[in-house]
Amino acid sequence: MAFTFSPQGKTGKEKFLRMIGMFVIFGIVAWAFWMNNQSTLEKIQARNALWDQTKVLSNSERDYIQGFIRSMRNEYGVKVRIQIMTERISDQPVNSNELYIGLAPVYDEVVMIFPGLVRHALGPKFISDLENEHFTGHFSDDKWPTALMTTLSMIWGRLSSVESSQPAAPTYEDDYGNMTDPESTGHKE
Repeated sequence: MAFTFSPQGKTGKEKFLRMIGMFVIFGIVAWAFWMNNQSTLEKIQARNALWDQTKVLSNSERDYIQGFIRSMRNEYGVKVRIQIMTERISDQPVNSNELYIGLAPVYDEVVMIFPGLVRHALGPKFISDLENEHFTGHFSDDKWPTALMTTLSMIWGRLSSVESSQPAAPTYEDDYGNMTDPESTGHKE
């Protein structure tokens, strides 16, 4: 039996419909394969972005943190790596577009390394408060997971407020109404 790609049919219309059906099935299979690969890649990235040696985080806390990690990557293009360690925090190699948060609850240590633009957007006082004051007292009573989630929420809120406080692009009037000046927008081609 020979395998051919030409559809079998008695009339031209039947051959055409079978060909269309074959393309539809091929498209559905390709789409399903693509979605499966995307899902698998997201799971791998999420697993590598959050490392909890203490095993203290609950499932809901892990989901919240992984949601933050995904949102930062999707909205701002910033990779986030969070490590919760049982030993002291050593120097970590960090990429230029990576936000690193390291916690060592046993030793009351917090290390935060922000990429340049995020550091600029958050401001030095905000970052200093997060690093030096926000976790104070939360390690001794095991409330650090709540403090971590609050920290992530504060970072997200601050970045969102910076993004929304950008001045509006100037507009000009023409015969068609108000139009935004394309040269003054942030997205240049």
